[in-house]
Amino acid sequence: MSNSKVKGLIVLFGATGDLASRKLYPALYRLYKRHLLSDNFAVIGTARREWSNDYYRQVVAGAVNNLVDDQAECQQFVSHFHYVSHDATDLAHYNILKAKMDELEATYETGENHLYYLSTAPSIFPKITKYLKEANIVTKQSNHRVILEKPFGSDLASAQKLNDSLSDTFKDNDIYRIDHYLGKEMVQNILALRYFNPFIEAIWNHHYIDNIQITLSEDMPVGTRGGYYDKSGAIRDMFQNHILQIMALVGMTLPEHYSPESVHEAKIDFLKSIPSFTTQQAEQCTVRGQYQTNDNNVVDYLKEPEVDANSTTETFLAGRIRVNNERWQGVPFYFRTGKALGEKYTTVQIILNPRVYKDEETEVVPDSEKPRLTFFIQPECGVQLYLNEKQAGQDLRPQIQLLDHDWRKSAQYVEEPYEKLIYNTLLGDPTYFTTWNELREQWRIVDSIIAGWHEINHSKLDQYPAGTHGPKQAYNLLERYHNEWIDLD
Repeated sequence: MSNSKVKGLIVLFGATGDLASRKLYPALYRLYKRHLLSDNFAVIGTARREWSNDYYRQVVAGAVNNLVDDQAECQQFVSHFHYVSHDATDLAHYNILKAKMDELEATYETGENHLYYLSTAPSIFPKITKYLKEANIVTKQSNHRVILEKPFGSDLASAQKLNDSLSDTFKDNDIYRIDHYLGKEMVQNILALRYFNPFIEAIWNHHYIDNIQITLSEDMPVGTRGGYYDKSGAIRDMFQNHILQIMALVGMTLPEHYSPESVHEAKIDFLKSIPSFTTQQAEQCTVRGQYQTNDNNVVDYLKEPEVDANSTTETFLAGRIRVNNERWQGVPFYFRTGKALGEKYTTVQIILNPRVYKDEETEVVPDSEKPRLTFFIQPECGVQLYLNEKQAGQDLRPQIQLLDHDWRKSAQYVEEPYEKLIYNTLLGDPTYFTTWNELREQWRIVDSIIAGWHEINHSKLDQYPAGTHGPKQAYNLLERYHNEWIDLD
């Protein structure tokens, strides 16, 4: 399946936007260069702007320019792109869109594979999908799939309402809720390492694992995204989707047989085993922070464009989660994420239980000296295994040693997340997308935390200087449980 050529008609709503230029056009070109897109494909870009086909193709060519090593191939690629000026909120405009789709289906012989990519404001998702049905574009005669960018709601109630509206047009297994972190090779490698190394899976439980740490650190401030971010915060922007999805892949019970359905069922079971937070847990087990300037050309969050001067939105979030099942009893899952931190990286740390004795009494061993397995998800891709070996000398005492694998050095080709996920959608493979049942559990967890914050002093934020690892309270959280964050430096 991974080498199958695909054909089809792609309709891209929001074709003039930043995401399309930065991610989507390069992803499609990579697929084309690898001969995974057949010549029987076409793309209709739609947006309000009055662009011509020629101008649109120039935009697409410019977006992929740094990937081009054959200009003739690039020109052939962009010839498959067509533009329709379109008001997505006006039903009458869908008749024009349908006519163009019918024309291109015949011209390129795209077959019955239709993909609608909604790279627009989520507020108009329901109207787009409703009009696609009312204009007889989405019918039962063909394969119709839709990709949705986040945010998918702002809480469980709004997500449920949005999902209900989408279900009026698309079957649930044709709704692809994209989380680009699930397209990253090293996120998918979490499952591969567990599946293909029985000795790893044998210790994947509370008998051998002390704690698990997930870090998504961003070095850039909010910048021009202040209007969106101030309504979202770290909990909705990063925790609700990326962190909980990674956590589910780490914590789920491996299905005996690998399939999209079995993976999703296992993730749902894991998410259900995370209890909703009580008010006390929201207060004691989470840390909220907000960045301040640190003489490094970063302004205070409250002075960022489109941010409320009295905002209590968190730009940093850390927390401790306990999982209520047999596999993980007593094992804390720690997470942290934030803006304007000292370094951009994403890691998953699996901290193993040490076995160290001194004078017949167990020593307290810091996490940094415990054996551990580290997944480097970005920007580096790799796996590190820290093992205890014997120190030189008479006593049987351990010292930590590193086994390091840089995954990018051994890989012939590394797919970009959007490249992989668009291709999977065209194939009809939903493995690395978020199902509604997963999303419902994620919002349940998030809603319980936010409700707890509202019950306590919601305005309480721990300030941290830009360019650091976040507020010291995040370190205090782990110290209370005799753990410590594993920082890269």
